[in-house]
Amino acid sequence: MAVRRAAPFADADFDAAWTPDGTAAIWYWSRAKVAALASTETGKRKRFVAEASHVGLPREEGTELLQLAEGFEARAWKAGHLQASRWWPELPTAGQWRDFLRGAGQAGAAGHAVPEPVAGPLAATSWSRASSSAEKLQLSGLDQYLPKVMLALAALFLLLVGGQIGGIARAQLDIWRAQSAANDLDAPLKRILDAREASDEASAEVNQLLALQGFRPSISLMAEFTRLMAGKDWQVTKWNQPTPDTLEVNLLAPGSNPEELVSSWEASPMFKGVTTELGRDNELTIKATIVPPPGRVGSETP
Repeated sequence: MAVRRAAPFADADFDAAWTPDGTAAIWYWSRAKVAALASTETGKRKRFVAEASHVGLPREEGTELLQLAEGFEARAWKAGHLQASRWWPELPTAGQWRDFLRGAGQAGAAGHAVPEPVAGPLAATSWSRASSSAEKLQLSGLDQYLPKVMLALAALFLLLVGGQIGGIARAQLDIWRAQSAANDLDAPLKRILDAREASDEASAEVNQLLALQGFRPSISLMAEFTRLMAGKDWQVTKWNQPTPDTLEVNLLAPGSNPEELVSSWEASPMFKGVTTELGRDNELTIKATIVPPPGRVGSETP
């Protein structure tokens, strides 16, 4: 949060060097600008760190001038804390060095002469992450309880592991019992499933055979049509069964009474849902649903 407040850009990224007492020296930069400069580098994931944290070592007091691979870096130390850091592309002039000391609050003590640069090779590990010795932990006598603490932690770990192993064993035992019970039920259950499958296959076969059987033979339908139209002057122009259970007849029947025809056809045991349509030139269309014979349920599945 402090970096975001101080940085002159919105995409601030930073690196920090911590001292044993919790004080941090922070370098920050624009993430987008650094990413653009490193765009030619290989690798998909790139992590940026401050070069200064990998050069040199901490000091208690004073100033120093480090010669880097590119340029020079000045540092001012006080009580083991890095007070200021400044980088120049070339060796700083006396005026630049004086301004740096004045900004770090050490102008009077260190003078204004530019010191001799000291080589600062890069190190793989940051000087702020050096491993601490046991004395730096400052346990204040707590180290005498470490064996007991470690023993308690080991006992707790074993307890947790034992609980997990016990849970796994119980779960495995339950699985074995369930498998045994399922095996005992397999034989009768298989017989039931086989019988159900055979029944379904037989039912499907019966339905297929019934679908092949017509509702009524065409000869029976024509005979019933002739009986219903007896005594009338008619001439069939088209006989059609769009589906097995429907009949559509086009005929010339001058002087016919459509209502009388519908009533007589509805009275027949072979037809229902009778309708008539009058066309031009004495053309009459009769549509009816064929009633299946007794004991036949059409193509419906019982």
